[in-house]
Amino acid sequence: MLRKYSEIFALPGALKFSLAGLVARMPIAILGIGIVLFVQGETGSYELAGLVTSVFMVVQAMSNPLIARLVDTHGQARIMVPVVCIHLGALIGLLLAVTLGWWFGLVFAFAGIAGASVGSLGSLVRARWNALVENSRQLDTAFSWEAVADEFLFVSGPVVVTALATLWLAPAGVLLSGVATATGALLFYPQKATEPAPRGRAVDRSGRVLTHPGILAAVVCQIFLGVLFGAIDVIAVGFGDEQGAKAFAGIALSALAAGSLIAGTAYGAFDWTMSVRFRFPLMLTLLTAGSWLLLLANDMVLFAALLFVVGVGIAPSLIAVSSVIQTLAPPERLTESLAWISTALGFGVAIGSAAAGSVIDRMGAHQAIWIIGICASIGLAVAIIGLPSMDPARSPTPRRPRRQTIDTETLPVITPEG
Repeated sequence: MLRKYSEIFALPGALKFSLAGLVARMPIAILGIGIVLFVQGETGSYELAGLVTSVFMVVQAMSNPLIARLVDTHGQARIMVPVVCIHLGALIGLLLAVTLGWWFGLVFAFAGIAGASVGSLGSLVRARWNALVENSRQLDTAFSWEAVADEFLFVSGPVVVTALATLWLAPAGVLLSGVATATGALLFYPQKATEPAPRGRAVDRSGRVLTHPGILAAVVCQIFLGVLFGAIDVIAVGFGDEQGAKAFAGIALSALAAGSLIAGTAYGAFDWTMSVRFRFPLMLTLLTAGSWLLLLANDMVLFAALLFVVGVGIAPSLIAVSSVIQTLAPPERLTESLAWISTALGFGVAIGSAAAGSVIDRMGAHQAIWIIGICASIGLAVAIIGLPSMDPARSPTPRRPRRQTIDTETLPVITPEG
């Protein structure tokens, strides 16, 4: 396992850009909850905090593919450096507007601008890996590493931000996100040697990404998985509250992330012979099975153990869908194509959180678990129905020869909140 990971990090510039990208995309794990804690801490209103965060998340989901397409056309640094400056300015405006009690419309405006200028850093990092690796096996391992790195952020980030915001300073999460964004940008974008070459006008001639039936099926599948992820967070808190162990919800969610982290690491170390388009529904089958098992939970200990089982299917599913899209996307639109994953997940998370909260209020947390099982099953069904269209040999999109000697049939390619 270690040999496979050491092999990819031995590639020129790989470790340097991957670690810089990890810092740069830390906000995907901390900024949303940071805004909630900041606004609620300053105003005392959970409702306002939720509304501001929703504006941030929805605008972010809508803007990610647009920014990614500009990146494919003009290059990562040329587009993202001014976008980062806009983002940092919006965060400063948000901090001032809430702290000084400005008209609340400005709070929503700054939150929207901040969301519109986040960008999909995970897509940028994966695009660099795609241009650097030498074969499909290395790309499997590289994408698995990135999935594991995302899980690490989602395990540690919210815990640190919550502690800082509740015990020290309400805007701590927003401040930490801003520092990570600025530091990551200074470390990541000057690395020109590993930056994929901009495609220029070729991007405009390559057609729309979502008109490809295979990519569309994969993106639709991610919407349902996003609903599942959003529902799990809310259900964990609600289930713990009903069991008189609300504080245990954080441990249960950490078990989910731990299962995903371990499975993602193992996925990248395995020598796959199965085509990636078949791996995708296989990983979704594991996720679906674990999701239905959650209905067996009758206390928080069993609930946490079953969440670990659910987590085993998460990172492999996200790695596999990235791989599928990588094999189907026009090379000129790769970053944009990968960004649609985070966009679909973002919309799904917003829907899942609201749906789970509504069911919990009316019928209880255990009944809300049905949302998780149903959405996992629908996502699996979409993947199976779309399986023929995920065959690169049948792709309606012309594929240009790659620098690497990669078998496109077996070529594979994270995460959310990333």
